[in-house]
Amino acid sequence: MPRYLTKSRFKLGLECPVKLFYTNKKQEYANQKQEDPFLAALAKGGFQVEELARLEYPQGLLVEGDHFDYDGALDRTLELLQRENVVIFEAAFRFDNLFIRTDILVKKGDRIELIEVKAKSFDPQDQNLFIGKRGGLDKGWKPYLYDVAFQEYVISRSHPHWKIKSFIMMADKSKRAQINGMNQLFRIDRRQDNRTGITVLTTLEQIGESVLSQVMSLISYLIFRLINTSTSKG
Repeated sequence: MPRYLTKSRFKLGLECPVKLFYTNKKQEYANQKQEDPFLAALAKGGFQVEELARLEYPQGLLVEGDHFDYDGALDRTLELLQRENVVIFEAAFRFDNLFIRTDILVKKGDRIELIEVKAKSFDPQDQNLFIGKRGGLDKGWKPYLYDVAFQEYVISRSHPHWKIKSFIMMADKSKRAQINGMNQLFRIDRRQDNRTGITVLTTLEQIGESVLSQVMSLISYLIFRLINTSTSKG
């Protein structure tokens, strides 16, 4: 089996190149956070948020199967991409030795929306969301933006004719939950077949309305700011 540079290994490399080098090589250097990724992700609320995001796309199709069945995931994704319009959860893409699976991929012809779901909140009124106090990229956002950039790179190289826009979907601070204890409606069940292991509701209406919103990733954000600046000067 090829040893791909996946999203998780890419993010691990950002944290520490030494950890990346020794992953799956020596047990004494094993990353403790990876010993039980299921529990680690649930502790951060990431999987619950991902299932909440999926409710916004009731027509979405999940690429199921074993997490390490790379070829199976790629074949199933290619099959779904034959459709003119489709929404795919966990779509798989490969370029050389790089491999990713997206949270949500929306395909409308050759126009693609890459949506990465994060258990993080943001203020939609913040015009400098990704910018640090001294200018440059905010270090708190850096891992999230590099994650999306890595995914966009792999997709754009494997499908160079596509027009891709990348987004991060997170909790919107300007929105209010319509019901109390919403997180309790997403119950943990490790026996579930889906990757997240979460038993979910069936429709968004069951929670009133979404508390999530999308924000453009850094690449799209900078292009948007550049266009707006040029327009205002003109």
